[in-house]
Amino acid sequence: MGSYAWGPLASFIRDEYGVSRAQLGLLTSTLYLASILVAVPSGILVDRVGARIMLILCLLIMGLSFCLIFVASTFWLVIAFTALSGIGYGVINQASSKGILLWFPRKRRATAMGIKQMGVTLGGALSAVLIPIIALGSSWRWSALIIGVLMLLMAFVSGGFYRERPEKISGMMETNQETHGKNNLFMNFISNPILLIVVLVMPFMAFSQSSVAAFLVLYLDEKIGLSLGLAGSCLTIAMIAGTAGRIVWGLISDICFHGDRIRPAFILSLIGALSLGGIGLIHAETNVYTIFILSAFIGFTTIGWNALLMILGAELVVPELVGSYMGIFISIAFVGIVTGPPAFGYLADTFGYRTAWTVLSITSFLSSAGFAYMYFLQRKES
Repeated sequence: MGSYAWGPLASFIRDEYGVSRAQLGLLTSTLYLASILVAVPSGILVDRVGARIMLILCLLIMGLSFCLIFVASTFWLVIAFTALSGIGYGVINQASSKGILLWFPRKRRATAMGIKQMGVTLGGALSAVLIPIIALGSSWRWSALIIGVLMLLMAFVSGGFYRERPEKISGMMETNQETHGKNNLFMNFISNPILLIVVLVMPFMAFSQSSVAAFLVLYLDEKIGLSLGLAGSCLTIAMIAGTAGRIVWGLISDICFHGDRIRPAFILSLIGALSLGGIGLIHAETNVYTIFILSAFIGFTTIGWNALLMILGAELVVPELVGSYMGIFISIAFVGIVTGPPAFGYLADTFGYRTAWTVLSITSFLSSAGFAYMYFLQRKES
């Protein structure tokens, strides 16, 4: 809820402080930029002090920052407290992902990760519904305060109920690759080409995710001529499909492919490439149900990808370095999230929407080629 709060809060903040749309955009950018800066060092701390302490810490930081927004007297104070919340948000994935890797065996991890990542989109949906209701009923500041209090409450719940699982448990920490005890970041990177490909693919997938979220409605309204209601429904369908995809792709990996992550990731990215190419080819006469179906497939792949890739990356490294590597994965993926919408908007303004969607489709095809090469390397090593 905290990471998705700024969209629903934007109009209320603009009215109170009289800021421009560009200044409002700083809120989301500040959150993610702060998260990128702390992602790697916080991941290292997760490996050193444990997931439990860092999980509690990130919730305390985010909760405190949202409570402070309640008393912010200027827009720039809101920006400062947003940066503070970004520091907390930059920790959450490393701590929670390491916890899942420790507590679940390999053939159940992708499903567990999908359930965890489903919470992101559900939190966004809750923010979109609850924040305007609270803000219109009292004040947008009360919305921020309630979110902050909820996060502080979850910090105490996590402290009371979450327990660390020892890393040296037989059968729980098996990975997809032999690591030979290389317990440093550099050695794991240079000795594992599959890990390098995962790191290169993640920003491409994030690029598509953020671009779809930012421009699907505008594209369908401006270029295709759908009403804002229908265009918004397409984004809603994409988000629902993405939420389902985060679990379904995990189930497919765990059950249908018996714990293999690479083959379902190849299928996912290939379907995403075809769907992104298809949405760029529609026109004003295209049946609206066809657009709904394309939107569902786009959401199912370009929004539903991250749980599968996160568990793939986590299983490629030694257990002692999972937090550190998750920090690297998250920081690189967030670069794709931050740069995606401006790059897509530039392509659409300069060359047209069809070119912009084609570029997204090509990046997804490149991702599928990367997964195919990973599979080749894996078979060769076997």
